[in-house]
Order: sequence, then structure tokens, then C-alpha cells
Amino acid sequence: MPTTSGRVAFGAFELDLESGTLQKSGRVRKLRPQPARVLCLLVSQAGRTVSRDEIRRLLWDDSTFVNYDTGVDYCVHRIRSVLGDDARAPRYVETLPRRGYRFIAPVRHERSFAEPTVAVLPFANLNGDPDRDYFADGVTDALITELARIPAVRVISRQSVLHLKGSRLKLDEIARDLGVNGVVEGAVLHEGRRVRVSAQLILMDPERHAWAQSYDCDLSDLLATQREAARTIAGRVAAALRPGGAELPPGESGKPVAPGITETYLKARADFDKMTAEGIGNALRHFREMNLKAPDFAPGLALHAACLFMLGYWGHAPSSEVYPGAKHLALQALAVDDGLATAHLVLAWMDLLLDWDLDAALREARRAIELSPSDTDAHAFHSTLLCFVGDRSEAMREVQYALRLGPTSLLANQYAAWMFLHVGQHARAEAQARRTIELFPDSLQPFFVLGWSAWYQGRAEDAVAALEKALGHSREALSLSYLGHVYGRLGRTDEARRLLRELEELRTRGQGPPTAFAVLHAGLGEIDAAFEWLEAAYRLRDGTLFWLPGAPGLDPLHPDARFAALVRRVGVSPG
Repeated sequence: MPTTSGRVAFGAFELDLESGTLQKSGRVRKLRPQPARVLCLLVSQAGRTVSRDEIRRLLWDDSTFVNYDTGVDYCVHRIRSVLGDDARAPRYVETLPRRGYRFIAPVRHERSFAEPTVAVLPFANLNGDPDRDYFADGVTDALITELARIPAVRVISRQSVLHLKGSRLKLDEIARDLGVNGVVEGAVLHEGRRVRVSAQLILMDPERHAWAQSYDCDLSDLLATQREAARTIAGRVAAALRPGGAELPPGESGKPVAPGITETYLKARADFDKMTAEGIGNALRHFREMNLKAPDFAPGLALHAACLFMLGYWGHAPSSEVYPGAKHLALQALAVDDGLATAHLVLAWMDLLLDWDLDAALREARRAIELSPSDTDAHAFHSTLLCFVGDRSEAMREVQYALRLGPTSLLANQYAAWMFLHVGQHARAEAQARRTIELFPDSLQPFFVLGWSAWYQGRAEDAVAALEKALGHSREALSLSYLGHVYGRLGRTDEARRLLRELEELRTRGQGPPTAFAVLHAGLGEIDAAFEWLEAAYRLRDGTLFWLPGAPGLDPLHPDARFAALVRRVGVSPG
């Protein structure tokens, strides 16, 4: 999977692979979105042949009817024109007849972070029993969490390495694709109460083994051992790549944990990281068992809180039922250990969604980042809060930071797409949505962003195609309301009302939030009805109202004085 995030340089040019922004000698060179995406693809796979069919799939889905060959030719021509390249004697883009194109100039990858960066690959399960995979996965995840706490390094998010489990890619390819300075590999053997964890650190440019060690420990000491390993890895990376840099902060030994609690905790982590309703349900059962046996085990309390929050946030359970429990557990965890970033982050969400206290949410989010500088979710949520209070430039920096920490993470990529849409950067939102769909073809939310970004750029047919595809993925409330809105704006009233009736049926099952009705009525031009639903959302303290100023589908309401008044009552920046 090619690197499609960060900044690269070639010749006198610099290219932002996330936004497609091209600069020469510090000045932006104009390149329309489609040629920019093609250039990013070619540069991200420098030295490799990119077929015309790959370019076609990047620019158009199967439901789009255009002259593909003419479109590809136009994009390559525009790239060469902006770069000052000559097809007969190319310095940048070489044509390979009947095969495709190849970017031939040397590419220099700019560092994504001031700190050296590592990726922890999924640890191997040496037990050989697939039913024990959870143990190796849990150890991997916990090691990433420990590394994320150390300011001297940055560690790529676990979601960005999941696809590498069992991968046959070479380490230098993995490092290049993730944009990291080093890679940690490891294996776990679990027999009774004894655990052996083996790990090695390989640094790049040039590729070299910097450290390797095996840890034999009792299951009760496993979490403390992982903390020790994380500090050793961070120290080796920092010493090799930042000689004379800041020293690591003092380590913490941690308390021994009963073996049964450790194993249940790793099972819960592995289930929770599946990010499915079933996985969260299984994790909750483990957390309940853990809390009964070890009510002061702070990491378990913090993840239990996160689990309840996700149930409400994703609509798997009524937020009014699970949010208070999430806040209570987060506070319990922090009473035992105030240094848990996960608990502070859950508390930040609860300050926002449960208490509607933006200032408190900002404080907790910043505390989470202070405790865990590599926490992708903390940076992403912080960007949202900054947007709510009107600091959009800093919000954009934060969301891009999160994206670099999770370059191939679904959550980081779709989060960035939504943020670009929210602040009105529609071409950038479209490019980010397309990239996310390329990485995760079965994902739903990027199609929402793709549809809205096309709509706001005046391409109604493309918007309908994307939103119809989203509805084909899932006939949930947002899918119905978004497509219904666009149908209504295009005069396809009967189709919009059919979707409205389906949305009403969902509401009888508790799955139709008021804001979805507001969006659909706004598309039908029924402004008073839309405001009635927004008022219902306000009475219910629906957290989606914090997105009000930039929420897609509500722009027909903006000229009405009631909209500005509602924004003031919610307490967010008007944009």
C-alpha cells in the first residue's frame, strides 16, 4: 500500500500527498483536483509502473460514464505542463507504452514529525492456536499504547498496522509505506502462567538491527514488562536518531496484576479493537468480569468507559443510558491513576456530549495529548473541539497530525474527510474521501463526504451517485436523510418523501435522530419543520448540534435568523 500522506520533495518541487498541494520554491503551482490526485499516486509509487487502469479507478468509479482515455491523457498532460516536463525526454513522468506511467525523479520524504517515528507490527502467535491470537494481538496493542505515552518518539496507530498481519512485504517497503524511521517486530509464547515476549527493533536508512531482546515473565508481570520494553525501544530509537536529544522521563514499574485479570484484559482489548457491535459486546462482558474481580484496575476501568462511550456514539445503545456510566468509569479510573490518557479522552467526550461544557472538554483533550502524544484519537478529537471554538487553522493542523499518526487507519482517514468538508474545503474533502474509499472500499461514511463534496462543487449527478451508493451500503438514518435532501433539492419530491417515510419507520425503532429529519425537511424546502426537529434535538441535548454551522444539508436554513440563534444557544463558533 503506497504512502499517501506526508510531504515529499523532488527537484525544486514539494508535494503534500494529503491535500495534493504542489509548490515550487515556496509558491503554490495550480493543479486541478484530478491531475493532483494522479500526481500524488505517481509520486507515492515512485519507481513503480502505474497502469492507466489504476489511474481510471482512482478518478472514477464504475458508475461514472466518461471517456477514460481522454481523461487520463488530460491529467498526465497537465502534470507535465506544471512540472515543465517533456514526454520525449522526461525528468519526472515516463510513459511506458501499453503499460502505463512511472515517476522517475528521486523523491525525498520529508519527516512527518520532529520526533523519530516507529511502527509496531502485529506480534506473531507462537502458540500456533488461532484461538490464542487474542493474546498476541493484545500484547501488540498494549505495547503501542505504552510507546504512545513516551514523548521522545511517535508511534503509528494500531489501526494503521492491522492490515500488515501476515504480510509478505519487506520491512523497507512497510517503513516507506507508513512513513516511519523504524519497525518493531515481535512474537509471543504463552504457556500456563509463563509468557515469553520477543521483540526486535529495525531502523531504516540504512536498514539495521538496533536492538533485540526476549522477556520471560509471569503473567502477573506482563503489563509492567511491556512498559519496560516500550521504554527500552523508545530509548534506542531516540539515541540512534536524535543523539543528544532529550532524555526519557523516569519510568514507572507498575503494580503486579493477577494473571486472570491480565488475560481477561487482553481478550477485552482484542475484541474492542475489532470496532464492531459484536466485538464491543464481547469486550463489555470481559470488562464487567474484570471490574468485579479487580475494581481498582485502572486500565480496565478506562477501556470499559471507552467501550460504553463507543456504544452510544455509534448508535448501538441509547446515549442517555450509556454516557453516564462511561463518565462514572472514567472518573473511577482517574481516581486510581490520573495518568491514563484513555480515561481523560472519554471524560473529554462526556464533558462535551453529556455536560455541553466545551472548555472542560478542551482541557481534558489536551491532558490526554500531554499524557499520550501519539494518541491518534486524542489529536482528532482535539481538532474537532478547536473547530467548535473557531480556531480552524489549528484544527486543520491537528487533524493532519492525526492523519500522519494513522496514515492507513479508517477512523483517521474518514475523520479528516469530514473535517475538510465541515470547514468548506470541498475539493480537499473529496480527495480525502476518495483516498479513504480506495483504502477501505466497504466503508460507508466516506461516501457521505464524497456525495456532499460533489454537491457543494456543483456536480449534482456525482452527488446522487455517491449518496445512492451509501444507501446501498446501509439504509440507516443518515443515508436516508442525505439522499432525501438531495432528491428534494433536485425536485425529485416523490423519491424524497419515500425516503422520509422510511426514516419515520426507523424512528419507531429508536434509530432516527432529530437532526436527520431536519436535513431531509430542509431539502424539501420545509423550513419550519426542519427547525422544529432541530429544536427537538436541542431539547434532547443531541451532541450532533455542535457540528451545526458546517453540517451538510442544513445550508438552506442559514439565512433564517433562527439558525444563528440556535448556534448561539449551542455555544459553538458560527464558522
